[in-house]
Amino acid sequence: MTADRDLQWGRRKRTLAWVHLALQLAVLAATLFMANLLARKFPARIDLTSSRTFAISSMAEDMLKNLKYDVTVWVNTENYATSGDKALPSAVQRTLLLLEEFKRRTDHVKVYILRDQSTPAYDVFRKHFSAMPPATLFMLATLGPGRENQREVDITELYEGNAMTGELSTYKGEPIVVHVIQELGGAAKRIVYESDSHRETLTADVRQMSLLANFLKINEGIEFRRLPLSDYKVIPIDCDLLMILAPEQPFLEHEIDTLRDYLERGGNLLVAMRPKVRSGIEGLLEEYGVLVGSNIVCDPQQSSQLSITSLRLVDFNGAHVVNRGMSNVFFEMPQTCTVDPIVKKDNNFTITPLAMAGPGSWEEKGEITPGSPPKPDADERVGNMKVICAVEKTVSRKDAKNKTAKIDVWGSALPFTNAVLKSPAYFQTIQNQYVVNHFRWLMERPLMDIDVKKVTVKPLEMSGEALDKLFYVVVLGFPAFGISLGVIAWFLRRK
Repeated sequence: MTADRDLQWGRRKRTLAWVHLALQLAVLAATLFMANLLARKFPARIDLTSSRTFAISSMAEDMLKNLKYDVTVWVNTENYATSGDKALPSAVQRTLLLLEEFKRRTDHVKVYILRDQSTPAYDVFRKHFSAMPPATLFMLATLGPGRENQREVDITELYEGNAMTGELSTYKGEPIVVHVIQELGGAAKRIVYESDSHRETLTADVRQMSLLANFLKINEGIEFRRLPLSDYKVIPIDCDLLMILAPEQPFLEHEIDTLRDYLERGGNLLVAMRPKVRSGIEGLLEEYGVLVGSNIVCDPQQSSQLSITSLRLVDFNGAHVVNRGMSNVFFEMPQTCTVDPIVKKDNNFTITPLAMAGPGSWEEKGEITPGSPPKPDADERVGNMKVICAVEKTVSRKDAKNKTAKIDVWGSALPFTNAVLKSPAYFQTIQNQYVVNHFRWLMERPLMDIDVKKVTVKPLEMSGEALDKLFYVVVLGFPAFGISLGVIAWFLRRK
């Protein structure tokens, strides 16, 4: 009887059920309300699509965050004039999605689809653009009262695709649109001269330098020019940065004098060395507080499995602005020599080591032969070898272009090459952003934000000897222990 009464729904039970349901609905509504408030306060979007359709690069994020002027974009989505290309409609839709993502990140970008006279700001459009070609972006930047720049962009320039199947093989609209917005804002082109005639690595070598060169041209507005130093007594006045990558042949005395004159006029110099190759520029760098070692850095703990000379840097000097955000990250730096700061009593100098190898690293002065692991000798330093160094010197010459000369010295040129940069997509990683930030620092541009990565558990660090012992424990100890347990269990069951 008691069980039957429990199964019967009386008025009281129905009331309690409705109260319980109402409480659940109230809690659910409150949870959704709080989630919406938090989403409004801290908006975030994650793109999980394979094509990364709804994601934009950190470079575009940086540009949009610092955008100070209004940009209006009208899009003519008609494609009748080029309807034979089946990939064009997909490219138009992809471009609209890109512009929508731009709008989400800044109030300075407005996007309208051209239809008829009801199109928003149609009178402004007709004032600046007379013709309406199909599949075109019409971009207008308002820089101030009476200051406007305009540009048309053909959407067919933004992609590569199969005209027959309609498949988009490559969409390159983002960097092009970013570059156009920067140009509309009057972004000045920056001139980077490259030292030539000493067998340096040059951006003209597409096999080694195409990734970095193309990225800096499109996204940073940099124009590269070759400079045979032997033909010049003075570095051109329009030089924003002089770059010397991996020189192999000696610099002449008058070339060193030309470089010294450039620095004393407030020049900016980026030098990346080739380990154990002396070119004569080491003496000039020593004058300015940087000692380049005739060695190659080895690190058995913080390196790739392929070679102990392929370093993975984790130690960055947070005191320097260019290292902002470089915390708890890995940076690949293969084949590097030491780059040590020299203490100078002159107050005009600020010399800062930027990055160093691990505590178990050393300077290897001898040759490294395959199959014979090197070890530090008595005359070789051990521990936190410094591999990147920055110098700032206050200059006082009347003809100085800048008040401060900047020198950025790397022990290796490989981080600037395709071998490490790998692909255009890698420019969204810290590896490539850090390289770009060095160019920005040298040319007085705002640095990209690199998010500081926090770790809750300190990673385990083990010496080579400890790793060898761990190998025997895993390979021999654990199986032996398991076999012993099995034998013991077998004997116990027999009894």
